[in-house]
Amino acid sequence: MDKNEQSPSRNQLERNLEMSLRKLFRTLRKGLNELYSDYIPSNEFAVLQTLYKNSPLMASEIANELKVSSSHITAVTDRLVGKNYIQRVRSDSDRRIVYLEITEDGKKIANEMDEIKNEYLAKKFIHLTEEEMKLLIAASTKLLD
Repeated sequence: MDKNEQSPSRNQLERNLEMSLRKLFRTLRKGLNELYSDYIPSNEFAVLQTLYKNSPLMASEIANELKVSSSHITAVTDRLVGKNYIQRVRSDSDRRIVYLEITEDGKKIANEMDEIKNEYLAKKFIHLTEEEMKLLIAASTKLLD
C-alpha cells in the first residue's frame, strides 16, 4: 500500500472524528440557543458581538467577518435596528455609505449574553484540562489551514 492510500482504520477514524465534531457543534449550538431564547437568536448575537468589538462597521464588513452573505446580514441588522440594539449612521464624507453601530441597549444585551455563554462553556469544558484544550485548539487550527 503506497503512502497516498488510506487504511480502512484511518478512514474509519476520519469518519468517527467527523461525526464526533458534528455532534459536538450541534450540541453546543443547541445548548446556547436554548439559553439565548429569552434574549435574541444566536445569529443576531453574532452580529451584535461583532459590532461590540468593532463599531461602527459596514454591513459588508460584518458579512465578511462572519462568513455569511450580505443579504443575511441585511435581514439580521433590520431586526436588530427594530429592537434598538444597533443603529444605522451615514458617513459624513459620503452619504451613500451606511455604517452600523451598536447602541447602549445593544451593549447591555451583548454583555449579558456573553456572560451566559461563558458560564455555559465553562460547564461544558470543565472536564478538560488546560493542556487538552490547547491540544484541541491546535488540532482544529490545523484543520482550518
